[in-house]
Amino acid sequence: MSGRGNGATNNTMRNEKKKSGEVMMAASPFHIDESFWYFVVALLAYRGDFWAVGFMLAEPLLTHLLCKKIAKPGDATNACNNMIPVDLRKEFSTPPEVLETIKGGNMVEAVETDRPNSKWVGVFSTSLAPDSMDHLDKSQQRLVYVLSQGGGYLPKASNPALVMICYSMSIAGLTLTRYDWHTAAKFIVITNTHINLMHILRDHSVSGLTHHGAHNVGEFDKVEFIKGMMKTSLPVVVASAFLDGGSRLGGAVQMFAGILSLKCCAFANHTLTHYNRNDIKGKGGVAGKLWHLALDAQELLGRAKIVTSKQYHAAHHFHNEMAYPAILITVNEYLNAKSLSVFLTMTMDGKDLCRIEKILNGFFIIMLYAAVVGL
Repeated sequence: MSGRGNGATNNTMRNEKKKSGEVMMAASPFHIDESFWYFVVALLAYRGDFWAVGFMLAEPLLTHLLCKKIAKPGDATNACNNMIPVDLRKEFSTPPEVLETIKGGNMVEAVETDRPNSKWVGVFSTSLAPDSMDHLDKSQQRLVYVLSQGGGYLPKASNPALVMICYSMSIAGLTLTRYDWHTAAKFIVITNTHINLMHILRDHSVSGLTHHGAHNVGEFDKVEFIKGMMKTSLPVVVASAFLDGGSRLGGAVQMFAGILSLKCCAFANHTLTHYNRNDIKGKGGVAGKLWHLALDAQELLGRAKIVTSKQYHAAHHFHNEMAYPAILITVNEYLNAKSLSVFLTMTMDGKDLCRIEKILNGFFIIMLYAAVVGL
């Protein structure tokens, strides 16, 4: 296995006993980082609008009922072994041979040179890793994570990543300012509650496991996510500019443009939470100034509790890996995590997890349309 890892691998990974599912899912009913958006939710309720708080209660309940209905008995002792062997990402999916290695099969024959620009990827001995991976040494586990997380890595702090971060902020401003502040706030809370739940749902599958193993990789550090989000979002955002938002069709297109812009912002903020100042060290010119501005803005907004901070998200990765899933705004974290408590002792097939995700996406679209456009 020489040459497949990097020189820092053994220093980065930790030899420690895996945390139990109960420890990884431990979370307080309220976290200080949720304060800003809970204030917004309270203000909406004070004004007589209960769509946001209703959705925050209804979606986790629906998720729990669906998982409880569909799940089958798993490992009642080690929650890590209840990981669902499927990758639900549309942008890039774990190659079948890598998935077989994770499930306990032979070590994949690919090498890290099959993933150019991946030498900067850090690795962490995540407690989400099932026992079927225990026979792999540290460099082998690192290779599995690197091969699974993406097919086209970019250099850390690349110009395409910077462009996507700027693009995400721009289209969010364009789409959300078409609403009054009251509607925009409701839109943001409902959409991000759903984004957070989808994030923690996938953390119980292969994509979550491998992201926690390759812990410093953001969506916009990978070619597939940049191409996918640009291809998906740009036509809808452009179309929304030419349609009357007061009509049913225009309202629906405008809503989808807002959803996609917030998804882009979630990827942008999530990517920035996995950056530090050393990643942009030596960056000069306009790109260097913009990178510093992006990190400064993210840090300031994180301290103000308006976006999810790097410190908050670190708790999700390195301490409570089945809780605190927020990637853009921090709200409804306790209910979102606890809705998946079924996976502490049970598991399900990949097709069933895919079915649950589709049901929840449909529920979200219907609820958001009713709250923002009206049925």
